[in-house]
Amino acid sequence: MNVYAYYNYRKYLQDYYEYRKSVQRYFSYRTFAKKAGYSSSGFYIDLIKGRKSLTPQMVPKFVAALGLNEREGKYFQLMVDFTHATTPSSKQQVFDQMSELLPRATKTLTKNQQEYYSKWYYVAVRESLSVLNINEKNIQDVALFLNPRISLPQAKQAIQLLLDLGLIELTDGFYRSVNKAITNGNEIAPLFVHEFQKQMIDLGKSALEHYSTERRNVSCMTMSVSAEGLERIINKIDVFRKEIVDIVRSDEGETMVCELNVQFFPLSKEKETK
Repeated sequence: MNVYAYYNYRKYLQDYYEYRKSVQRYFSYRTFAKKAGYSSSGFYIDLIKGRKSLTPQMVPKFVAALGLNEREGKYFQLMVDFTHATTPSSKQQVFDQMSELLPRATKTLTKNQQEYYSKWYYVAVRESLSVLNINEKNIQDVALFLNPRISLPQAKQAIQLLLDLGLIELTDGFYRSVNKAITNGNEIAPLFVHEFQKQMIDLGKSALEHYSTERRNVSCMTMSVSAEGLERIINKIDVFRKEIVDIVRSDEGETMVCELNVQFFPLSKEKETK
């Protein structure tokens, strides 16, 4: 079990148990509990399900029971802190410490992922290559194509990054997008994408002034809902997004790059029910 392949210790513990059980049939939650020095065999399941959390006092016992060396144990400790962190800034702070312990290949992947989402136009340039015929001689065209425009150095920087990441390649003399995505971990991707989303939300505000209603669709709705209603709306938005993806995948003859921002969030605290 490679601990460095994980960022959420609950997922790591889940996979660790399944692996140990597959190679040692006698392995059980009770076996691990005895090795880690605690009594409740259900504690492990509660950790995986998120019903309980590892305390600082329990971490060294788990490190020993998992058979982790000093460096791996330090990473596991940080993984616990990362999972428990509640704000993007605190997650980023712990992530930076975790990155220092990652093997070189894994560190490169996460660095590339972070860089790809650091600027809105990196993603937009990649999509533009499905519309324009761009090579090293006319990169200026993609800089002028985007709205807002970017500079020629920014366009060249984006092209080079996409090449380095293997997300685009030269095909028949032009840069084309490769059907490949940056690996997105469940925990890490949102950490990087949050800044990207903020940039896109700001561009969305500008669209209100720069585009007519025939070229955009921006609407607001304020509502009161129950907890059940909130969950149903979120699920409905997920279905809607998947339908949009299906349209994009089957679309042909692209002529422009567009951005879809879907926002749905609380405007109040939740009333406690007795």
